[in-house]
Amino acid sequence: MAECRPKKCPKLKDYKPSRFMLPTCHYDAAKADRAVTFIENLRHTKGKWAGKRFWLLPWQEQIIRDVFGIVDEKGNRQFRTAYVEIGKKNGKSELAAAVALYLLFADNEPSAEVYGAAADRQQASIVFDVAHQMVQMTPALLKRCKIMAATKRIVNYGNAGFYQVLSAEVGTKHGLNVSGLVLDEVHAQPNRKLYDVLTKGSGDAREQPLFFLITTAGTDKESICYELHMKALDLLAGRKIDHTFYPVVYGLTDEDDWHDEANWYKANPSLGQTIQIQRVRDAYQEALDNPAEGNVVVDTDPAGNIKPTKAKSPEKIDGIVAAIMALDRCIRNEGQQQGSVYDERDMIVF
Repeated sequence: MAECRPKKCPKLKDYKPSRFMLPTCHYDAAKADRAVTFIENLRHTKGKWAGKRFWLLPWQEQIIRDVFGIVDEKGNRQFRTAYVEIGKKNGKSELAAAVALYLLFADNEPSAEVYGAAADRQQASIVFDVAHQMVQMTPALLKRCKIMAATKRIVNYGNAGFYQVLSAEVGTKHGLNVSGLVLDEVHAQPNRKLYDVLTKGSGDAREQPLFFLITTAGTDKESICYELHMKALDLLAGRKIDHTFYPVVYGLTDEDDWHDEANWYKANPSLGQTIQIQRVRDAYQEALDNPAEGNVVVDTDPAGNIKPTKAKSPEKIDGIVAAIMALDRCIRNEGQQQGSVYDERDMIVF
């Protein structure tokens, strides 16, 4: 018996191609349907949805149809880079895993080379592990491939292609013939080296390579993520033109009132599906009750020390810094009989 789409997973209605589609390109419904059908025959891997079909939510289907269905006169994809910025728990990892599997198994790319990367191998493995589980729950794919969990690699027997998680060392990435890239949590990239190595010239031998970049929002204005974030905003606002770059940014603007629940959906398009509204309300109330905690931004210095930073915090952080210093003093002097300087003198007041 066929599994029916649940009411909580509404299908995209009245699809309209991206406004960034060139006049020389067109929407190929067959190509888009192929990608959507492939993904919706995969299975969820986590939580209450585990084992159930991966019915695309409207925002996810819009992305898939735009990226895989908008093609030029030769039938090649218009968009070479897809930048998707979205909040946590919106189904980011599963969408990225599904895209990676489609590029490996169904993109009609001979000897496909699909890579998963992130700031470190552990982060990159998150998407791979989801893809691994999806394959195991899909017999049609499982019999067509070999999964090497130890080396984070899936080999497709049908096209001699593979999906491989890359290690963090940038120097080993030169000479790759990338047909697909899933770069997860771009905001965590310490610099632009990995991004440049994997996207600059690595896919030139392919007719339609796809670099799928997906991330939550970051705070470092010196990072490659901020550069891509600003490029996406400029494209959306019409300040820049790049016909190969597909921008998606879910978030609030400076003018949006974050106290208004209606605006929460702008940053969390899966609200009500993968994210329970009550959890967001609880987080909102906690932010109101403990404003200092929500204000602190953590940074890492060259030596690897973790610290709160004023440069990236919009308000004062003195209270949190004092609490960290007090906790440090307590931990280091645990078990020692030490008094306070104020046992011998009064507090100095200026």
